Amino acid sequence: MNPELVSTGATVAPLSTAQERLWLIDQSAPGSPLYSVPLLLRWSGPVDIDALRVALDGLVARHDVLRTTYHLRGDRVVQVVADHHVLPMEVVDGVADARADALRRSREGFDLAAAPPVRCVVWRGGPDGDAVLLVIHHIAVDGWSLAPLFEDLTDLYRAGSPSAGGLRYVDYARWERQVLDDPAVRERLRRRADTLAGGPPPVRLGGARPMAETVPEGDRPGRQVVFDIDEHLVTAADELARLTRGTPFTVFLAVYLETLRRWAGRTEFVVGTYAVNRPHPELERLVGFFVNTVPLVLRAGQGTFRELVAANRAEAFATLRHQRLPFDRLTAEVAARGRRGLADLGFAYQNFPAPAVDDPLWTFELLHTGTAKADLLLIVENVGTAARGTVEFATDRYPDELGERFAADYQAVLAAVLADPDRPLSEVRVPHGPPATAVASPVAEAAGEAAPRRALRTAAELFRRTLSTVEGLAVGAVDDDDNFFTLGGNSLLAITMLAGAAEVSPREFLADPTVAGLARLLARSPAPTASSAPDRSVTPTQERMWLQDRMSHLRAAYLVPSVVEFDGGDADRLAVAVDRVLAHHPALRSRFRLDRASKRVARTDGPPARTAITDVAGWPADKLADHVAALCWTPFTLATEAPTRAEILVGDTGRVLVLCAHHIVLDGASRQLVFDQIGAAYRGEPLPDPTAHPPAGRPTDPAELLAALAGAPTDITLPHDRPRGARQSIAAAVVRRRLDPATSTRLRAAGAAAGCGLLLTTAALTAATLARYSEQRDFLFVFPWSDRPAGAGVGMFVNTVPLRVDLRDTHTWREALERVTAAGAVSYRHADVPFTEVAAALHPRRDLGRPPVTPVYVDAASAAPRPPDLGVPAHLKRLTPLKAKHELEFLALDTGDAVEFELTYLTDLFDRATAEAVADTLLSAAVDLAADSRSPLMEPR
Repeated sequence: MNPELVSTGATVAPLSTAQERLWLIDQSAPGSPLYSVPLLLRWSGPVDIDALRVALDGLVARHDVLRTTYHLRGDRVVQVVADHHVLPMEVVDGVADARADALRRSREGFDLAAAPPVRCVVWRGGPDGDAVLLVIHHIAVDGWSLAPLFEDLTDLYRAGSPSAGGLRYVDYARWERQVLDDPAVRERLRRRADTLAGGPPPVRLGGARPMAETVPEGDRPGRQVVFDIDEHLVTAADELARLTRGTPFTVFLAVYLETLRRWAGRTEFVVGTYAVNRPHPELERLVGFFVNTVPLVLRAGQGTFRELVAANRAEAFATLRHQRLPFDRLTAEVAARGRRGLADLGFAYQNFPAPAVDDPLWTFELLHTGTAKADLLLIVENVGTAARGTVEFATDRYPDELGERFAADYQAVLAAVLADPDRPLSEVRVPHGPPATAVASPVAEAAGEAAPRRALRTAAELFRRTLSTVEGLAVGAVDDDDNFFTLGGNSLLAITMLAGAAEVSPREFLADPTVAGLARLLARSPAPTASSAPDRSVTPTQERMWLQDRMSHLRAAYLVPSVVEFDGGDADRLAVAVDRVLAHHPALRSRFRLDRASKRVARTDGPPARTAITDVAGWPADKLADHVAALCWTPFTLATEAPTRAEILVGDTGRVLVLCAHHIVLDGASRQLVFDQIGAAYRGEPLPDPTAHPPAGRPTDPAELLAALAGAPTDITLPHDRPRGARQSIAAAVVRRRLDPATSTRLRAAGAAAGCGLLLTTAALTAATLARYSEQRDFLFVFPWSDRPAGAGVGMFVNTVPLRVDLRDTHTWREALERVTAAGAVSYRHADVPFTEVAAALHPRRDLGRPPVTPVYVDAASAAPRPPDLGVPAHLKRLTPLKAKHELEFLALDTGDAVEFELTYLTDLFDRATAEAVADTLLSAAVDLAADSRSPLMEPR
């Protein structure tokens, strides 16, 4: 008996099986537009922007999938429904060709973890009228959802009616998981897998490229060819369906089979069809992704077309019987029986209900994203009393001309067989036909050559290590044909296992989840997948940075780029020196992945980055600037790519070294070490033996630190010129101020008299500065703390440490310094407490619009970085553009001669004039403190 489908009010839930499949594909090709649904709406009049904004807000409020994000938490994937989400809407005026712009924008993917997967663009004032593009990821919507979605959008646009409660998609996802736990469902899955495993092998039509040349599903490029099906043919198909006790689906599918027979020279096929899969009346009007792929074993024949329709009717109706068997589970079960791949051919018959709108506001077009979901897919959809056909095919598998030729053949076969369905198919002649190379051998394609022995051993070891983490599961010897899922694995364990297997995507593995199948993929992979180098546990700081790297909008903020300009030098010699240093340090060769226990680990046996040399003589300034920015701020793929890059730009007079590393392996002291060793290597000097990254120590008990921070506000009232967005921005700029030498000397002395170094003095100045912009007097800041052991090499040894500066009931600068000294002592004693632990305790419900705990960062340094010494003049260039992790970052730099202040600010939140004013206030506060520490802390407001 099925469990009851009820509204639970849950905001966190597992994914439905349909969603999980798309999530896995997205993991294999992040940001791919393959499963984007771009809907271009041509408005019948001018778009009322305010009404559309209200309508979109209401639509998001009404349908939970439009405000849902998807996250890997431990060993499970969950969907998280936000209470509120403002759908991004961009308004573009005066574009000559809105459709061309919409096509370009539709090919931009989504980050499913960062924000709900829906966006909107409006074009106004174009020659063809106003248009609106809604792009929604398929994980949130299917074809059946479009009618209620458009009806609601129309109602909300016209009347702005409030959102409705009731059943939500997360309720369905929970319910479906309960249904699938039924042993009877699992038994049906096994029986269906038995049938499919004995079915015909995959098809290779004429002109097909070898499978080894194809790419993972999420990255597959594709084309579409669209053709019309006349009304009289649709009427004839309906009549034949009635006479054969079938449906139009069975008729159009049979024409597809006959066309395939002529192209492939065989009579048996496995075709993936698509079921609506809404098995409960209350799901009919729910917006979400329910569609399931249902593979059917179908047979063409030599009789009449009427007999062909009748012969495949029962199997076609299996679409309904099997629509609740999850496709990925079925694929895994079939792979366990020795079959690779299930749905290289696809067929869809779409007769979704049209929106019940009396006076439509728009006409609608579904755009193509330039991708392909199968080798070959035919879609037939109702268009009024006629129909439209679409041939979609993978261009990495088939040549461009296949689409037009197959579409022409399908139309010819359709017209011929409907004109006389009782005529023997062998007598049907059509004016078109497959290319001469089209007829393939009916013999099954080989399953692949045997993988190298090393890859087989590696794959077997990955199976054993991963499966050994399953409680109660004993895994002994693993044979080449053993299936990961039959042995007790699941999709999320597979993700964990593959995180350390370079260039192996989940989608590729799921096509053949055996030891031999994984070995084939590993043997193909250029990056190392196993060696004697052990996995090393990452530090808590590295763990946090790995997690931040999963958030697309923050990835660039955790890079450490350097641009060094040399007035001469030998570029080739410099490249050799840089390569020598990058290969010398294990940290700079690290790859970061999940181990079998879903913990982050690092391996240091990967190949190092290599330095490129580029001749930029004569480049325009803007081209050169864009090139340098890309080198500085393009994120790394930490699982498969060395976390460093280097390039030498050779100009007319000088040399520029652009060196970028991920912060996960490089702190400030390590960067200086790298610079010094590049100079040494350039001069031909030996490099000291690299020092291994020490294991993470046992942090102190955080109780005292958390007690000292209890009650402190986890936000600061800042003089923002613009409000925060839904996601934290990182684009930044810098303003600088300098104290004169005499004032700098007095400032140092005032701090020292109260027991403050420059960092704590800067924290007091920062708090006093910010207090002049609001009523707030109690602040939390963060600062970096290095726990670098003596003699340590290149690595990341810095933790982020919280500091409370409470100026309440504080009247003089001296009192403020004494208070920050006491607070600093607590922070220093517990500087090794992982910041993630602090954030979890103080700021557990952090939103993505700002950093955790505090938006303000303070730091102090005694010297600027020194560039590599090549024996020629050199200097570090200032970075443009700049990225920052916090909204305001205050740095004090003691050059020995004077104290300089740098204020880095986020340009999305602050105007430069505001940043200049804050920097002036900071400088004024420093002058006041240096003049007399007994003077009042703040001027009267």
